[in-house]
Amino acid sequence: MIQKNNLAQKLILGYGSRIAIQFIQVVASIVVARVAGPTVLGTVAFGLAFVSIFEFIADLGIGTAHLKLVSEGQDMGTCISTYSVLKMITTFLYFIVVFGLYLIQKLVFNVQFESTAHEYVIIILLVTVTINQLLRIPKATFAGKTEQAKQSIPEFVRILIYQIFRIIIVLLGYKAVALALGNLAATILVIPLVLYLFKDYPRAKFDWQLALRYLKISLPLIVIEMSAKVMHHIDKLALQHFADSEQLGYYTAGYRIGGIVFMMETSVGIIFLPLFSKAAADGNFQYIKTTTEKFERFCFLIVMPVVIFLSLYSDIIIKLFLGSQYVPSIPIMAVINLAMFVMVLNIPYSSVITGMGFFRLAAFLSLINLILFVSLIYIFPNPDIVGLGAVGAAYAILFSSVFSGISHRFFAKQKCSILDLTKNIKFMLFGIINVIAFYFIYKYFSLMYGIHFKIVFVPLYFGITYLVLFFLGWITKEDVYNMKELINMRKLGSYIKNEMRNKSGHDTEL
Repeated sequence: MIQKNNLAQKLILGYGSRIAIQFIQVVASIVVARVAGPTVLGTVAFGLAFVSIFEFIADLGIGTAHLKLVSEGQDMGTCISTYSVLKMITTFLYFIVVFGLYLIQKLVFNVQFESTAHEYVIIILLVTVTINQLLRIPKATFAGKTEQAKQSIPEFVRILIYQIFRIIIVLLGYKAVALALGNLAATILVIPLVLYLFKDYPRAKFDWQLALRYLKISLPLIVIEMSAKVMHHIDKLALQHFADSEQLGYYTAGYRIGGIVFMMETSVGIIFLPLFSKAAADGNFQYIKTTTEKFERFCFLIVMPVVIFLSLYSDIIIKLFLGSQYVPSIPIMAVINLAMFVMVLNIPYSSVITGMGFFRLAAFLSLINLILFVSLIYIFPNPDIVGLGAVGAAYAILFSSVFSGISHRFFAKQKCSILDLTKNIKFMLFGIINVIAFYFIYKYFSLMYGIHFKIVFVPLYFGITYLVLFFLGWITKEDVYNMKELINMRKLGSYIKNEMRNKSGHDTEL
């Protein structure tokens, strides 16, 4: 059985594994960036954005519907078989649409890509993404059962293999096309592990009535999926259009190193949705309130100081790891860090809306935010308007994230009145004051004392920040205890062992 107190282990495993993945990716990206240069990074980023911006077609909301139905306790075998058929249909449709658009652009409209390498990368990554979409069948089932180990371990293995391939490929002198092939090879190699973890799950016949339920739930989710994919990739396509692969490479480098917090959004979001869905179905709104407040408190006390430090220290981080040729990536990393943190803070409130079944409202909010984001992406990087380039794309992400947070909080409070939006506002104000104060301190004393102050700044920042929190009485014994629980390797190991032994997923108690 998975008990309630395993939520901490699920969160730390989900985020911890993604931190490990991000660390491995950053190390590999440093090697690739230094050896191959920003143009190669930009080429791969463009190819991935081209095929991924339409990735919502491969899902059309049925993945979230599957997660919700499984978490509510529907017959597992029937859900898996019905979802598998629907997923294969949508994935095939996705492949046809993207490949068709590629051919139309090239042969009908005669719009040429920057190089033939761009074309090869698109085709290879299209096959890679298609395979990954089919692997979502077991992964979505694991998510519906909140089986974090089964989600995290295969992805960790895939990323590890791919990053090793990336380093070997660039050291041997190969470029973007070979990097795309390395991604495809890593995806293929992890298939046996995913199938092994999924082999004991029950199967049944395709159920038309259940399929109609999937479609009914998924209809408003299509807008959510589309908005998320477009927002995640259109910035790369816009930069390629307004600039070139080199500028996109600077953006990708800053985004990659500054995107550690984004891993938390992915891992936590996929846990909160089934938990809140089950709690709402049981009428346990107090659980939603308590979990949201604890998560926010953890973010403000533990994650926020690290995020602010990474943004302030971005000049040292970029120059140290990527070299002086990536100086344009410094402000990108600083802004992206803050934007990603805002996204993380938004997770519980968006999960409240979807978990309680208000998918049309979630779709409406996603569409409004998409319109705002696309407008900002057109205005900020555009050399004919604001002309901020890659930094402008980062600001577009930050502003749209703030808007999304405000709108989701407002409607989450309306739908779940027990939520308290003011309880942790003091931490938010502290963060704003903290980042402004230390920004001027860092800039002023760095000009006066140079690298000597920048070295001292590390313990100075964290020391002052946590001393102030301690003297304000905002850090309690419970916070210290919760941190010890999060890093309790014995409990984490026990949770992973128990989940991996239970291959059929019959541990539904939360």
